[in-house]
Amino acid sequence: MPKRNTSVAYIAIVLVCAELLLMLLSWSLVATQTEGVRSLLSSEGLRWFFGQYTEVILRPELIWLILVSMAVGVFWHSDIIGRGGRNYRRYFALRVSFVVCVFLLFVGLLLVILPHAVLLSSTGQLWPSPFSRALVPLLSLLTIITSSIYGLACRTFTSLVDIISSITWGIEKASSLILLYILSFHLYESLYYVFF
Repeated sequence: MPKRNTSVAYIAIVLVCAELLLMLLSWSLVATQTEGVRSLLSSEGLRWFFGQYTEVILRPELIWLILVSMAVGVFWHSDIIGRGGRNYRRYFALRVSFVVCVFLLFVGLLLVILPHAVLLSSTGQLWPSPFSRALVPLLSLLTIITSSIYGLACRTFTSLVDIISSITWGIEKASSLILLYILSFHLYESLYYVFF
């Protein structure tokens, strides 16, 4: 097993043990009639634990993690940073992807700087607004499109299958982070449920 997976496994075990200890601690605190504490082992606590599991981990941060991992996978496999050296095809691909990137940034800028722009809030503010809530997905999409065009232009990607493979590679590499995200956010929400 790679060293990275071993450390992820240890962290996951610590998080699961912390969740189990919290369950026992909350039960013992409720048994000693401590004020303001709810037990995770009571009927209400078990209903919350199992009934709200999806809602607890369903946050924008999880989607951001998945989208960023997809973008990193395409960025890495497109070889846009030039690990394979430089030649005419790579310079041409850089120019094409740069033009596409500038065009997409210009379109995105038009959606926020014009009067009554559609991605501004109802009061005309940039923060908070639909634009600010979609910033990570937009940047991930920009990275995926730009890297894909670079990869196709310099032939590091030869088909759509290569692009899809690089997207899934990024998700595969981030799978341990997704596991740690799920365990840590559920522990955080359990702490909040028990004590607040």
